[in-house]
Amino acid sequence: MSIRSLGTLTVLCTSLLSLSAVAAPIAFAPLYDGQVATLPGAEAEFRRIANDWQGSQITWKDPNPIGTYSWGTGLWGQADWQRVMAGEVPAVQQWAGSVDQINFGNARYIECYDSTWGPASLGPFFTPFVTNVACTNAEAGAPDQQNWATHFSGLIRIINPGAYNLSVLYDDGFFFRLVGANGQAMNIGQDYLNSRQREGFDSDLLLSAGLYGFELGSWNRLGAGVVDLRWSREGGQWELVPVDNLARLAQAVPEPPVLALLAAALGIGAWLRRRRV
Repeated sequence: MSIRSLGTLTVLCTSLLSLSAVAAPIAFAPLYDGQVATLPGAEAEFRRIANDWQGSQITWKDPNPIGTYSWGTGLWGQADWQRVMAGEVPAVQQWAGSVDQINFGNARYIECYDSTWGPASLGPFFTPFVTNVACTNAEAGAPDQQNWATHFSGLIRIINPGAYNLSVLYDDGFFFRLVGANGQAMNIGQDYLNSRQREGFDSDLLLSAGLYGFELGSWNRLGAGVVDLRWSREGGQWELVPVDNLARLAQAVPEPPVLALLAAALGIGAWLRRRRV
């Protein structure tokens, strides 16, 4: 074998080893071992703000806040999402309750994209609507189905241990946090406004049987909007997290320190305190 061939082989082996290292699953222990009382479904909240709201303080590709420009209306990123969910920005529509699965979109998404990205349920305060406008027009859609935000939280129940990955389909932005033992957390997300995409963890997670805490927030400004939460098992296809695998803590069961630990781990403690004011 020539020196040149040997060098090529060395580079190839090094590349394969690097890929293998990146793809190695990450061991992740549950927040609870499953021996706690739960209720079915995840906590959910939807809020929509006025399309002409012009209070965004986000700076993006420019030193001036987006809200200072005439075109800078509506939601532009996670900082705006936080203000909406904290009640600092008045909601023109809102809904809160529990949901069996996390899979929601507006009418524009259903009209144009559910056949390619997967079907979604219409958000709780939206009504069916067909624009008959070309789907290449990214900003088209019903005026009362723009500038909306969602928040989901609860527990993901793992019954069969193994390698899992979780992903979020989003339009325009999102954040997702999975919480395990001792407050260990794994995060993915896309701030600001982005093209529709599905994003999962870079590596699979080796999940043991038990309950894992999670928090998911999303926002949509114009046009099609969607958020769904899926998992893949042992390298399989993305599937919506099943109804039987979403849960909430039964309010009367956990001691206050446990509730505080979950809130702190999920990063929602301050958000909850603001909402009680």
